Amino acid sequence: MENLRVINSRVLVEHDTTPPEQKLWRAVLNQALEDAFGVNTIHICDRDKHEVKEFFRNRTEAFDQLCDDAGIDPTNLWRKVQRLKGVQSGFLTPLKREKNVLSMFASFKERREQYRKTHWRNNYVG
Repeated sequence: MENLRVINSRVLVEHDTTPPEQKLWRAVLNQALEDAFGVNTIHICDRDKHEVKEFFRNRTEAFDQLCDDAGIDPTNLWRKVQRLKGVQSGFLTPLKREKNVLSMFASFKERREQYRKTHWRNNYVG
């Protein structure tokens, strides 16, 4: 049994040929998307919220460069982000898979609010 796990581990590692730099840029892009859609689990200041929303408001060369560095098609991602923004704002009717994403966003926000209410910093009476 032990040998099977070792073999499976090697197979998984051998098939993951994504360069580390690309993984890094994907993580950066993922964090930006989480911040833009309010999914983040940490508190960010209003200035940072504004900046990340601006980043996804108008398509720029910086967006295209980030997508290229992450190995993601910028046009396809831009289209999906704009559609999801429209669905989130209520302008567009969500497709089935978008409903799942939006419910996931809502559960993240709810958990974050519960955490914020119970965190010691927010309940400190000096």
